[in-house]
Amino acid sequence: MKRELFAAAAIPIMVVTIGWLPPWGFLGILGVASLLACDEYLKLARAADIVVGRWLVLFLIGALLVASWLHGVNGLAITAVAALVILPTVRLARPESPQGSLAGVATECFAVLYLGATAACLGWLRLWPEEPNGVKILFFFLACIWVGDSGAYYVGKNFGRHKMSPTISPNKTYEGLAGGIATTYAAAAAAAFILGLEFGFLHIFALATILAAAAPVGDLIESLFKRDSGIKDSSNLIPGHGGLLDRTDSLFYPAPLVLGYLLLTGLVG
Repeated sequence: MKRELFAAAAIPIMVVTIGWLPPWGFLGILGVASLLACDEYLKLARAADIVVGRWLVLFLIGALLVASWLHGVNGLAITAVAALVILPTVRLARPESPQGSLAGVATECFAVLYLGATAACLGWLRLWPEEPNGVKILFFFLACIWVGDSGAYYVGKNFGRHKMSPTISPNKTYEGLAGGIATTYAAAAAAAFILGLEFGFLHIFALATILAAAAPVGDLIESLFKRDSGIKDSSNLIPGHGGLLDRTDSLFYPAPLVLGYLLLTGLVG
């Protein structure tokens, strides 16, 4: 029930944010979500006995997002390289160095690059297409993932018998995966029709295929980290859903793949 109540409250807010606010309204919410997800990721690292910083990492991921959305790929590249230089340099001054430096620096850099770059791409899905396609593409993207995630959850919960990855995510089943894939394709067809997204059948099918495959992988990657740290949910921030990292794992990971497809096929650019 908590899961359904949160969705009933959150979805209208996101619809208003994306559909009626200027692009920076959505980007602001996305940036805050990214920072909170990064903070939860760093907590997972600490639970796995990895010594990591906090505020500098959060500052760098915030800087990367702002630079990316203001200056595009150049902004992303400059801030990413800056993070790769700054984080190991600052580690020199930590009192426990050199102990834990390899794992700590690697974890901090990964947090900035992975969460930062994928969130930047999700923002670009709103910024780069000509209006109103940016809004339509974002609604299409979110509808496919949210409906697919719900389909996987309910089918897996009621009909799941065969474990997909018992050591990484014990509750995920092949039946749930099939349910998620089927509902993703259904959501793609419905969203494209409702939104008037004029990409053609093959492009809609290809985008649905990317999302149906990539969203579960993003979820499994986060489960990989949680199992290593021995934590079930990244936080208790969202009733029935866990933390921001739990909710953004399947959103961030597919974003670069979808953006790449749109750019390569000339649908955006």
